[in-house]
Amino acid sequence: MLVLFETPAGFALFKVLDEGKLDKDLWKEFTTSDSARRVVELKAFNKFENTSDALSAATLIIDSKPSKGVRKFLQKHCEGETLAVADSKLGNAIKEKLKIDCIHNSAVMELMRGLRNQLTELITGLGAQDLGPMSLGLSHSLSRYKLKFSHEKLSLMPLLFRFC
Repeated sequence: MLVLFETPAGFALFKVLDEGKLDKDLWKEFTTSDSARRVVELKAFNKFENTSDALSAATLIIDSKPSKGVRKFLQKHCEGETLAVADSKLGNAIKEKLKIDCIHNSAVMELMRGLRNQLTELITGLGAQDLGPMSLGLSHSLSRYKLKFSHEKLSLMPLLFRFC
């Protein structure tokens, strides 16, 4: 089984080394980076080229749609594998478009929490000092994007002009 994990820096694909551990107290396996490496290993990482690529991919993921880059990335690395995803709607879209079996359940969500906890240790070259500013920049960009295309905001514009 593979796990698709979205980060502000790009998309990571982890290989689950022992699926039997998914049924037990998984959080114990992610208390240290060494124990986490016995559960998962990084198979591939698709880094964003720039902030606009990150914003584009994030907005599509929020809408449960895989971007073109994600589709190519998954086609290249997921042949014959089951893919664990954090969003069931995204999993359905991937299954429909790419014919990759996807799962989403409580064990997958616990696995995602563990990955998030040890992320900087599991992805080489991605430090906490890098991830913080990337997260902040992406969240600001997403906020501006959401405000820019907010239907509620646009519907209030005629009312605002009447009072000016």
